[in-house]
Amino acid sequence: MWQLSVRSVRHHAPLFLGTFVSLVLGVALIAISSAALGATFGVAQPTGDRPSVTLPDGEGNSHTVTGGAIDLGAVQTVLVMTGVICLFVTVFVISGTCALSIALRRRELGLLRLVGAGSRQVRRMVTGECLAVAVPAAAVGSLLAVLGTPLAVAALNHTGLSPVDLKDAPLAVPLLIAVPAGLLMAVLGAAAASRRAARVHATEALREAELDSRAMTGGRWTMGLLLLAVGGLMVWLARGADLEGATPLALFGTLFLTGAAALLGPLYLGPLIRLLGVPLRRSGSVPAQLAVASLAAARLRTAASVGPVLAIVAVVGVFTSVLGTTGATVKADDRGRTVGQLIVEAPGGGALDPAVLESLRRDPRVAAVSAPATTDIAVADRTSVRQDRGAAVDLPALARTHRLDVAEGTVRDLAPGELAVSREYAGWYGYHVGTELTYGLYGRKPATGTVVAIVDGGSTLAQVLLPAGTPGLPGPERATVLLAGDAAGTAGTVAQDLAHRLGADRASVSTAAHWYDGTDDEQGRLNNLVLLVLAGPASGYALISVASTLVMSYSRRGREIAGMRLIGVASRQVRRTALWETAITTGLAAGVAAVLVAVGLGAYRAALSADYHEVALDVPWGTLAALVLACLAVGGAVALAATGRLLRQGEISAITARE
Repeated sequence: MWQLSVRSVRHHAPLFLGTFVSLVLGVALIAISSAALGATFGVAQPTGDRPSVTLPDGEGNSHTVTGGAIDLGAVQTVLVMTGVICLFVTVFVISGTCALSIALRRRELGLLRLVGAGSRQVRRMVTGECLAVAVPAAAVGSLLAVLGTPLAVAALNHTGLSPVDLKDAPLAVPLLIAVPAGLLMAVLGAAAASRRAARVHATEALREAELDSRAMTGGRWTMGLLLLAVGGLMVWLARGADLEGATPLALFGTLFLTGAAALLGPLYLGPLIRLLGVPLRRSGSVPAQLAVASLAAARLRTAASVGPVLAIVAVVGVFTSVLGTTGATVKADDRGRTVGQLIVEAPGGGALDPAVLESLRRDPRVAAVSAPATTDIAVADRTSVRQDRGAAVDLPALARTHRLDVAEGTVRDLAPGELAVSREYAGWYGYHVGTELTYGLYGRKPATGTVVAIVDGGSTLAQVLLPAGTPGLPGPERATVLLAGDAAGTAGTVAQDLAHRLGADRASVSTAAHWYDGTDDEQGRLNNLVLLVLAGPASGYALISVASTLVMSYSRRGREIAGMRLIGVASRQVRRTALWETAITTGLAAGVAAVLVAVGLGAYRAALSADYHEVALDVPWGTLAALVLACLAVGGAVALAATGRLLRQGEISAITARE
């Protein structure tokens, strides 16, 4: 059967184009993402006299923690998410192209059964076909990964997402991950397709309509309903989860719902298309009516055409919307909590001069100045020691310049041996007023403090708050100033006067509104970079998959188009019908994807509303619209090219040609 599989692949090359392209790009993108992730783990941490602290855990075991490490968590998270998106889209597209390939060859498979081929032989042949495509695809994908990894790492270094430049990592391990993953995806796609092929009866050789017989198989029903149930449960649980739990639940719940929408496509796309056909019939457009009739009849082919666009728009939409909404909500919450009218920073970064802070506090126009001195801090737990974010604060002054919600205890000056913790931090580890924490600043001896207050001050508030003046901490980088009396109404004028009096070389003074606008611009730049890294490779992948799926579909539509010509449909109407089909399938995919993103984002918004007073939704409408238009343009171009080729074959020759 292996020789028959290889000959089948050679004879029906266009039918296997989608699977080949999907595997090539899937292997390449997974390998590149893995290599870039490996490069982050290969970053050498600073050597030399790095400060450390040794703390005993709750069981009496000592742990030494060293500070000054380079934090690569953000770029690693982005790369992991990129790999997840690429893997999901690859599995999504391969399953669709394998199913479409079998559906387009039902008559051929029926002939094989008619001449005596058994179910087991048909399954072996189909599995052999997928392997015959997967092996060279994995080789080509590996070659692309070797060529593309240095370019990808260099491009990532220029984004500024990584705090240090990454160097090319060895590709052996990434390829050992990507190639077996590609072969496994091919085998899984072949397994599902072979079961479908084995159920083809000899009577299928007599059928004229190849795509409308039993589009919803038992496997589609089982997997579709299972993904629907799991995805729905995850999205429902996300509504009541905390921020750390809601993020993966909303993201992966939407991914499962997207998979369910693709598998159950033949069930609901037909009615949606017929509903859409009502106004099109009233328009009197013959090509539009032909497109509606063709799409409604060929349910599996329609689902395969909708699949790539649905997958990429839904996946990119929910990932970027969740990330954007998180950032926008945090910024809105921080802005809303800031009561002080002025922000004072050291020019060029670094710590503020203590004389500057003293001068601000003595100014009669200033009511309060809060300048937390932040640093990394080691905190002992029951069985380990973790690194958290600490700050030495004047808690009453902070409560005046920012809105603080007190969960437990009272806001007062922290005495030596007293601590305050954030509400989120207390919820993570079960801390309450009266809890004793063993902590340590790097380079100093361990200390013990008692929690006297649990406060909620937004994401900018450090997790552990130490008494003001705690020795061993760096100076504060920023101060928030609350103006008194009439000065509050002339914050801009006061800012200019303070900047002139303090000196441009000692302090930069700006209004809080102007400062937040500047940080919003920088955050927007970083969000766009993350969006590019997440959506760029997968979007290009989806566009190529759209094209290859259409090539597969049109490779078996010669008889259909020839029949249209014989009953009097003009060539230009055939081309317009192809364009209408592309427009309808792309529009349906975008609409279904929009519903899925709205469901996932709605659950995530409900989770955010429990921790933030204001939730600011941030959906990249421009990027998603451009992605849909790109899919429409690629699909339209391929449809016109394929239709033109079929029209040039001639009506009678197309009908009598051996398929």
